Amino acid sequence: MWLQLTSLPYLQNWRTGFVNFMLIPFINLALLVLIDSQYTHTFNWSVAVAAIVIASGELAMESMTGLFVMDRDLGIDRELLVQRPFSVAYWGAKIAAVVLTSLLSVSVNLLVLLLFNPPVQLLLRAVVMVPVLIFSGLILGFFCGVAAWKNNNPYFYLNLIGSLTTIVSGALVVITKYPAWLRLFSRLFPFSQTIGFVVTGNSPWYLDLEVDLLWGMVGVTIYLLQLRTLLKRPVRVW
Repeated sequence: MWLQLTSLPYLQNWRTGFVNFMLIPFINLALLVLIDSQYTHTFNWSVAVAAIVIASGELAMESMTGLFVMDRDLGIDRELLVQRPFSVAYWGAKIAAVVLTSLLSVSVNLLVLLLFNPPVQLLLRAVVMVPVLIFSGLILGFFCGVAAWKNNNPYFYLNLIGSLTTIVSGALVVITKYPAWLRLFSRLFPFSQTIGFVVTGNSPWYLDLEVDLLWGMVGVTIYLLQLRTLLKRPVRVW
């Protein structure tokens, strides 16, 4: 796992760690809160807390895809094909590194937010839902990595889904207030019901786990298809 942690670009030094762990999440928080205050003319704690916790899912998604892309660039993925394409140690180390960094990031940011005395119930719901958000990020990150395995742009699906995350999660406006077509589209992705529970306390967050299962099944299917295609080609380990 240590090798995976040191491979993450934002852990190369304290400056990149600070930017990715604290600066970027709080910039996103400020933007969402300012947009919301333009219409509500008040400070909305639910938007602030939602912005922090959704960042943990986004970080997990980016990290999972990034680690897989780095292996692709180094040719480690080809060695994996020859050796053990379903290695528990290989994927387990990645998952452990992603979970650890995501938990560290969201914990630090929630502690900073705690200094400003947010509503306790809102903060507790956020803490409880963090594991679900990180799990959703892991699943989407795996999907984005394997779906773009042979693409010239290995971050294509990550950029596409990542750009939609704030909208489909309902971090700014809960999806129950969306038009019907956008609400339906948002429910094709995880995060929305989980963020809804953080904000309102009565959203069926467990439905996001069902969505995760579907994305995971699609990701595994694509992985198997990619394996079959790549194994038909000559594979050079050395």
